Amino acid sequence: MTFVRCPSPTCHDRLQDFRDLKGDAEITAAELALLPKLEGDRFVAKAFHRCQNDGCRRVQKKNDWRVGAFLPTGF
Repeated sequence: MTFVRCPSPTCHDRLQDFRDLKGDAEITAAELALLPKLEGDRFVAKAFHRCQNDGCRRVQKKNDWRVGAFLPTGF
């Protein structure tokens, strides 16, 4: 378990449990959501994790909570 700040509206900017990205579909969805935020940097799945709070679809960089995006509905 990793407790990290989650700025999503669902989590109200509180500490939440995060986990590594898992599964090809989730990794691909995260990459597509994050590419516009990476400003030309490469997407490396191991550098990101996902909030585990119910209803939250936030993925963010492990070492910088400000670099993140939301997975599409269904993830």
